[in-house]
Amino acid sequence: MKKLILIFTFFLFCFNYGYTQDFHNLNTATKKALKLYSEGKELLNEQKDAEAIKPFEQSVIEDPIFIDAWLILGELYNETQQYEKAITAFETSFTLKPDARSSAYYFVAESFWNLDDYKNTIGALSKYLSFTNLPPEWVENSKHILSNAKFALEAVKNPVPFNPINLGDSINSKYLDLFPSLTADENTLVFMRRDPYGKDWNEDFYISHFVKERWTKARNMGDELNSIYQDGAMSLTNKGNEMYFASDRKGGFGSVDIYYSQRKNGKWTIPVNLGASVNSVAWETQPSISADGKTLYFVSSRPSGLGGSDIWMTTKNLKGLWNTPINLGPTINTKYEEQTPFIHSDGQTLYFSSFGHPGMGSADIFYCRKDSIGKWNTPINLGYPINTKNEENSFTVSLDGKHVYYSSEKGKEKGDLDLFYFDLPEGARPIPVTYLNGIITNITSGDFLNAEVQLIDLETGNSINSFSSDATTGEYLISIPSGKNYALNVSKNGFLFYSENFSLADHNPSEPYKLDIKLQPVKTGESVVLKNIFFETGSADLKKESTVELNKLVSLLKENQNLKIEISGHTDNVGGEKENLALSENRAKAVYDFLVNAGIAATKLSYKGYGETRPISLNDTEEGRATNRRTEFTVISTQ
Repeated sequence: MKKLILIFTFFLFCFNYGYTQDFHNLNTATKKALKLYSEGKELLNEQKDAEAIKPFEQSVIEDPIFIDAWLILGELYNETQQYEKAITAFETSFTLKPDARSSAYYFVAESFWNLDDYKNTIGALSKYLSFTNLPPEWVENSKHILSNAKFALEAVKNPVPFNPINLGDSINSKYLDLFPSLTADENTLVFMRRDPYGKDWNEDFYISHFVKERWTKARNMGDELNSIYQDGAMSLTNKGNEMYFASDRKGGFGSVDIYYSQRKNGKWTIPVNLGASVNSVAWETQPSISADGKTLYFVSSRPSGLGGSDIWMTTKNLKGLWNTPINLGPTINTKYEEQTPFIHSDGQTLYFSSFGHPGMGSADIFYCRKDSIGKWNTPINLGYPINTKNEENSFTVSLDGKHVYYSSEKGKEKGDLDLFYFDLPEGARPIPVTYLNGIITNITSGDFLNAEVQLIDLETGNSINSFSSDATTGEYLISIPSGKNYALNVSKNGFLFYSENFSLADHNPSEPYKLDIKLQPVKTGESVVLKNIFFETGSADLKKESTVELNKLVSLLKENQNLKIEISGHTDNVGGEKENLALSENRAKAVYDFLVNAGIAATKLSYKGYGETRPISLNDTEEGRATNRRTEFTVISTQ
């Protein structure tokens, strides 16, 4: 039975068929009907529910107006999933005496619900709630189920597009395959496989790659990550070189903890427990790491939450340690269970499963977005038939927001799960995101470099991400919102930093933006164009967007105490030569003044304007002229 039906059934058993009156108060004058009723009660006492149906049926044949027998029959039919018969029994009792038992309306609602008759479910529960002196827990659950029935009634009238596609035999198995996680390029899939029939009921990680338009045969990820314990519910970073996952392995803080591993030199490091700042004596699981690796969402059953399990988040501080987790609050979490959070790479859209928000009756998938001040908006149900009476959870959303990968029983035996994907409806898609990737090397030797990369939103001047390239391969990969203009700074000790800016305003978000970077070792005579230093038009006034790059230059000079540089200004050939020379001189001096004010000794600096005398491109196009309008620095001495 599904979760919502279990709520109904729980109360059914709590009442133990609910009728405690003695035989003298029963609504029948027929001794034979009473005898049959008594036989049925004896069988119930012996927990032979199915066998008890027959004497109660015979009892109402003997006395068709025997209300008590009709009511118990209704409950027994419910219990044995004979829902049409249950409705007939209950409605017969209502005809005889509408207010005989308030609980009968609660139970008949179960029958209507199981037959997908949401209109009559609403009617039965509304009638039930009209009674007085009802048990508080029944009232609370009735209101919750009523909200689900109202949602379901409208949802089935307005279905959303849905065409799930099985990922195929190379990934799916005869076991349970669930908790998919993707890299940003959608070419690597990691998931959990559970063998419910095995001796140790094991859960392991498996991996597959998308090669030549098909998924390769999934393989076990080996002992580097998998253990003899239950390992699962993982979250890959965009590049696929870091993984957060849940495990009940020994040495943790609670029943299940969250662990972290990083892929280095082709191997996964020994998983590390995230520690007491994240994990507790309770159950922590289902992590989802943000694109910048600085925010972790996860599920916890710790007692300070709002329900059975809540979604929490924690952020990484400047020392690389995780802060005390924060509950996402009542907008997202309910008195019921919330599960499987997934924060999209846009950093603004959260997907999760919930038993508490109005839905189809079990765990439905919802999404919500942050507003302009960082608060979560009201969650929205993905709709029917994406959501059904089954539990919908265990999913990930592709970087472009077009696809959802998830686990489902569709086409399988009950309790079995395969991995599928489907197209996400337009309105539920996240902010368009693409990814920037490339390789960072030493321009002289060609060696791969582990360098620091900083990405800046040119519109706001704010740094939106910082990350490092891989020490072994020099590769970097980071997801970024499409449609914006960015500045990029790359730095490494012993090298001149690299400066670049680029626009994604017209870039196709389905295609990655590739940018290979070659760093120049600190060497006399070498120059760097400061592409992210900007001035007001026709002026030497620095724009605020220049601050990030200027601070990079400050850091370079402080890290290399013997370094002396010349700052040079350059213009295109538009306007008079004399005016251009003066403008370039003043702009070079503006950068010089910033550095001196930042604590750099004037003896390490000089500045000069060259006007239009040193073009690096032709001045016959706007693009060429823009390239010539630049600020540079040149290494004068390293001694």
